[in-house]
Amino acid sequence: MQKKLEKEYRRATEKGYTTDSRKYNEYDKPFEEQMHMGLTYNGKRYVRVKANLCENKVTLSNGQEYKNGDYVWVEVAPVKWLIDEEAKIMLSDKIIFAGVQFNEKSDYKTENFEEVRIKRFMDEIFSKDLEQVRGIGSLEKESDKTGEKNKKKSRIEKLNPDKTNYADRTKMTDTEIIHNWIESGESVLLRGPSGIGKTERIKSLYPDLIYMKLTNNMFPEKVVGSTNLQTGQDIPPNFAKTAIMQEATEEEKKLIEENIQNIYKIADTVYERSKTSDKKIVILLDELLNVKPAVQCLVYTLVLNRIVEIGNGLKLPDNVVIVATGNQKKYSNVAEDLAEPLEKRFDHIVDMMPKVGEWITDYAIPKKVHSGVLGYILSNYLSKGKSENIEDMGYFYEEPDVGEKNLDENGCNGRTNDPRGWSSISNMLNNFERNLESGKYEGKDVEDILKRSIKSKLRLEWAEEFFDYYNLPTLTPEEVVQGIGKGYSEADLPENINERYAYIMALLTANESQVEACREFIRKYCDPEYLSIYDIYWAGNDERKMEKISELQELSSQLHNIKETEKYAQEGVTSYTNIGQMYNEFLTKDKESVRGE
Repeated sequence: MQKKLEKEYRRATEKGYTTDSRKYNEYDKPFEEQMHMGLTYNGKRYVRVKANLCENKVTLSNGQEYKNGDYVWVEVAPVKWLIDEEAKIMLSDKIIFAGVQFNEKSDYKTENFEEVRIKRFMDEIFSKDLEQVRGIGSLEKESDKTGEKNKKKSRIEKLNPDKTNYADRTKMTDTEIIHNWIESGESVLLRGPSGIGKTERIKSLYPDLIYMKLTNNMFPEKVVGSTNLQTGQDIPPNFAKTAIMQEATEEEKKLIEENIQNIYKIADTVYERSKTSDKKIVILLDELLNVKPAVQCLVYTLVLNRIVEIGNGLKLPDNVVIVATGNQKKYSNVAEDLAEPLEKRFDHIVDMMPKVGEWITDYAIPKKVHSGVLGYILSNYLSKGKSENIEDMGYFYEEPDVGEKNLDENGCNGRTNDPRGWSSISNMLNNFERNLESGKYEGKDVEDILKRSIKSKLRLEWAEEFFDYYNLPTLTPEEVVQGIGKGYSEADLPENINERYAYIMALLTANESQVEACREFIRKYCDPEYLSIYDIYWAGNDERKMEKISELQELSSQLHNIKETEKYAQEGVTSYTNIGQMYNEFLTKDKESVRGE
């Protein structure tokens, strides 16, 4: 069970529970909260915590032994209360938290209980965690009680050949489900505020898409084509020609170039041939909701039938898919309502909002967003319990009207954060660092230059916070490989969780030859959780990097087991005649058991 839960941890998104992040023997240090992610698995709720022991190891009630620093999955259960209604008090039948300092003062005395740390912990943190577990009980289905053989299968269950356990299945991201629709040949309209990556998302999925930005002053011929008044010949728009040429043979392309009128006959041939094509040709209509109805109506037939209204009509290849983007009225002063007939011609309409987790994995890591930006966003995202609620993601995205409530010193609307802006900051940082390293700013106050650059993109409070994060002392992958970090100890790294993430994120730029040294540095000087996070985000969605991390994890596991074997042999607890015998037996184990050791 522990292995299965650990596997699912990467996708954990539920808000979890709070403990003190201090070591068991740090008695005089103040409480520093640490969030642990919750996870629902097979109808039960679990939370992942780290063993914080005063002994080398401990055996839990399930018989499993854990060492200091190991991760342990604990089932979440409702608190059972003993209630005295007359006295208006409740007592729990078991201790439900421990280890929180009664008082931060060295004498541990107080005359006012309202001021002590343990009271603030119960009011500000513990009470909220209690709220989360209210009503949790058995989610066992009635069908499970009566037996699988009597269970009636739904239509989906009958059609789906997937035998994966239901609890092990994951939800598609927005990007994945949009990709799925397009690959099924279904048109999509993406609506949402500016700057959240609607257009960029489609361009990333289909780099060769046919892009057409709609504007109120554009010539209709760009959409519907035109007629040569001297010859009477119909001339198709460029996007239609491009779509047909992508599916035409070399001979057909030559005929079209010789005489554009040949395109009509060839289009019919291409249409029939494209019915069996697995490739999708995406035509992106950008800003469809930001143009007047007179411009919107030009694309009616294109969206519905993939036909361009020129002459007798030019049929586009069957594998053409129309995707459009735009802003709703509440996000743009120039947005227009989409005419109902046109709106109904889209197979899917998606009202999009930014999601931090998807931006990190689908955009920031593949696009190599500056490590300072990635680290800042990721550290805030994790400290917020991976929350995707708008009220929790001001560091990443703020709705446009937020700026109106934060006028700057000149009385202008305050700036607001959005994904596009963070991409711009990433580019700015790369340029700043290149100029700095080349000596362009010699004799200048470079901190002032960077602060002013950041302030031009972020509201004042965010600009100051981000600069402080960016400027934290860290190590580069090159410095780690060169051994500059060998003199470090865990005490040299900052205690603040967000600041410690800065060290880890700075090492995300490591290439495949540097990553082993960087992982060793993190393993040696940081908690195991940091290494898990580093592995996940360094690999991203890159299959090759995933394999590299898997190899390094397996190697680390092997070395750990060898060291443990040597330790036991020296202590005289091994029953093997020699270490070689145990090591040979270890090598014969399958990979799954190796990872579980």
